[in-house]
Amino acid sequence: MGTALLGVHLAAVWFCAGLVWVIQLLVYPGFAAHVGPVGSGPDWETVHARHTRLMGLLVTGPWALQGLTCAVLLVWRPPGVPLVAALAAGVCGAVTVAVTVGVSVPCHQRLARGWDPAVHARLVRTNWWRTAAWTLGGVVALVMLVLASTGLAA
Repeated sequence: MGTALLGVHLAAVWFCAGLVWVIQLLVYPGFAAHVGPVGSGPDWETVHARHTRLMGLLVTGPWALQGLTCAVLLVWRPPGVPLVAALAAGVCGAVTVAVTVGVSVPCHQRLARGWDPAVHARLVRTNWWRTAAWTLGGVVALVMLVLASTGLAA
């Protein structure tokens, strides 16, 4: 059961990590390409609303699964997984939530009303924190699975 829990946690975290890397390197920079003269393509508000709707559908399940499995790991850990690893996973997850709620959502709310290059730049710049947290969380998840599978921490 312990390695299955860790496997689910690992899959959820790495799904989110992969998604945030695509957002950071492709989607957010590509937002600027949708700003242009009226009539030159889809308007910004339409593009942004579609992004927000689809991104919510994509990330909600895996992110919730990451949070749930992390909560379980903070209370119960498979043999070989130290508390410090579960705490590190929790901190990484908490950073993704804090940056999303405190910075990304307000930026997206502002961009939903119209293009603002300064807000876009802040969104791209601060999203590096989420990118780093999810990536580090993925490494921590992998380490926990290896420790539980091999008994290296015992």
